[in-house]
Amino acid sequence: MYNHKNRKLKIKLNSNLNFEIMKKTNFFKMVMTLVMAFMVTGAFAQNDPADYDLISNDANISYVTLDGTIPFYVTPDPVYHSGWTAFSNGLTAGFVWNFYDDGSWTDGTELSLAVTDNYVEITGNTIGSYPINVKEQAPAAFGGCEDPTGQDFTVTVIDKPEAGIVGDGTNNVWTEVTAGYEYYICGDAAAEDLTITITETGVPAALATYAYSVEQRVVNINASDGEIGGTETITSDFVNHTIAGKFATGTADGGSETVSTGAMPVVGGERTKYEYTIKTATDYTGAGGEGIISAISHKSDYLTVAGGGEITTYPFTGTAVTVTYIVNPAPTTGPVYHIPNDFSI
Repeated sequence: MYNHKNRKLKIKLNSNLNFEIMKKTNFFKMVMTLVMAFMVTGAFAQNDPADYDLISNDANISYVTLDGTIPFYVTPDPVYHSGWTAFSNGLTAGFVWNFYDDGSWTDGTELSLAVTDNYVEITGNTIGSYPINVKEQAPAAFGGCEDPTGQDFTVTVIDKPEAGIVGDGTNNVWTEVTAGYEYYICGDAAAEDLTITITETGVPAALATYAYSVEQRVVNINASDGEIGGTETITSDFVNHTIAGKFATGTADGGSETVSTGAMPVVGGERTKYEYTIKTATDYTGAGGEGIISAISHKSDYLTVAGGGEITTYPFTGTAVTVTYIVNPAPTTGPVYHIPNDFSI
């Protein structure tokens, strides 16, 4: 049962800006109308109607990353708003849309709602699922009635995604310097497994998709572990899950991916270091730093990106972001010298 005493919409904006202060001069009315028109146009300018779909097609649930903000619009009654199209502002004057909680959450605490007519931006402040009921209400000139039923939907706030990488050492006899992260061996090494573990508490399996990459770096090193110039080889897309083609784990709350390093031979007869570093997706062009992007966190940046901002990256976690394997050539025994047998002859 929705708590009508706790209406979320405290300020009822309408399309003709029917404020009581309009008892002032006609000039003041004109100025205020222009100001509000610019504000409403600015809010709508970031939206493309083609990006929207009926929330009923998603079981009336919309997911958002903690601290993210997502937009919604409510279709107005076609009898009263026959000239309206999405984001056209073609609404009949005086109508408002009232958003109600169900008593389990409070505007400004679990969620924050910013309402402009039939458009609302909802920010997820606290992890959880929050039912909402929205009802269109006519102005006094049309009887002042409110839709008795309205539309129900739920905003579910999930945790920010995290990801980390670890290596394995089960296929070779390594000397382990740091478990999961640093190993060395004598001679060529067989492939080992790298495991990328992702946590995104609250995401359903069908939406658990992620953008990140793993870079492979191979370089020769000397006896003092110094890198030898001109020997570096980098494969930036060793693992390549782009923003445009995210990797689906198929696992609720995150999941994992296991990939092989491939064989790790000694290169050029020199000590050889293999590094595997988890990094941002290769098609990320922002300045947000290294981190993971999920389908839900990407969606939660809709307004930010539409306004010219960047997709948010969430820092990688764990002991380190790089797994290192060092393969050392077996030493070659050199010739033996002695005092010649005929030395004193």
